[in-house]
Amino acid sequence: MSPVYLPSLSERYFRRIETTRRPCKFILAGLGVASLAAFGIPAHAADYQPVHCAVHAAYVGSPLHAPVDITATPPVPNKALPAETTRRLDVTYERIQAFTAASAITAAVAIPGKGLWQQTSAPTDAPRLFWASAGKTFTAVVILQLAEEGKLSLDDPVSLWVPDVPNGDVATVRDLLAHTSGLFSANEDLKAHADPRYRDPAANLAIARRHGAMFCPGGRWRYSNTGYDLLGEIVRKVDHRSIDVAITTRIIAPLGLTSMRALVPGGGAIGVAPLTAVHEKPIDPSWAGAAGPIVSDAADMTRFWAALLGGRLLSDGTVRTMARKLYPMFDPGTYYGLGIMVFDVTDDSRSIRWIGHAGGTPGASAVVAYSPSDNAIVAVALTGDAASVPAANLLLKALGPPK
Repeated sequence: MSPVYLPSLSERYFRRIETTRRPCKFILAGLGVASLAAFGIPAHAADYQPVHCAVHAAYVGSPLHAPVDITATPPVPNKALPAETTRRLDVTYERIQAFTAASAITAAVAIPGKGLWQQTSAPTDAPRLFWASAGKTFTAVVILQLAEEGKLSLDDPVSLWVPDVPNGDVATVRDLLAHTSGLFSANEDLKAHADPRYRDPAANLAIARRHGAMFCPGGRWRYSNTGYDLLGEIVRKVDHRSIDVAITTRIIAPLGLTSMRALVPGGGAIGVAPLTAVHEKPIDPSWAGAAGPIVSDAADMTRFWAALLGGRLLSDGTVRTMARKLYPMFDPGTYYGLGIMVFDVTDDSRSIRWIGHAGGTPGASAVVAYSPSDNAIVAVALTGDAASVPAANLLLKALGPPK
């Protein structure tokens, strides 16, 4: 897939821009953010010759990003930010609502150790919003917890846990986390894209097998939702429970995240704000499975990230490992580690580095990120065809100059 360069974070890029290369493809404006495939939107892979590999390959893609240091952050206290900061954020939120015309939106800015601002506009009977691929971090955390517990190794071949995966004797659990397995993403299959519905991991793997591996594991980077589907299967086999139950038991309940739910794969999305799109029928959020299982308000999403970055879900060493090897994604300034993204771009001559994850699908867009320069975690999810990333950037700008 060709890169999509999104040059600015300014308000005018809230508008959806149609592309003509493929139907039903929209630029998700802001930050040059990870390609449409990374947001869960089918990229329709070009023809390629499947490869069969006997050994793990040396990486030959574009240059890696230098490791990003993640310093521990304190929890987010349950108190409001200062009145003047809250006022500026409220005004910015109203502007975002006007520009996006989203039927539902949730936004939060958390300053670890200091306080939280939040706003949500959603149906009373469907107050939670879908975070799409931003939910991949939860699947990654469960896998990394299991590795810390000695129940699996990130260097285990995928075939140890799931049979009949293309190059499964060579690809590792780490490759699945980092999207370096070479595994075809089933949502990019043209027939599957024309017939949107829930497909369980076995069905998605069957599609991936028909296409074959795209490259030898480790040799390149390419986003694969099916890779995260397989991580959910590994959780089921190792932890003896489904990915939704594992996330609930290991993350949501211990942190007391009362608005957050991990959807049962294929089990429906009652209580979730409906996805709305102009040109393409949205999916049911539960169809994403382990590749995007989370629905929540934005405040709980910032609390999760504060806990992750603060070493309260994983050891500090494991958290640092998540951003140690960062592969360039499709768009300039975006990189992928182990279940997290790093955004490293310039907007209006201002350097921006975020650590987080973005997500999206027709009818929904989401991003959550920690900005070290602002010492703040921002989270935005919305429905419709607008983009969440420029909204998140405007909220951080409302905090004022970095201190």
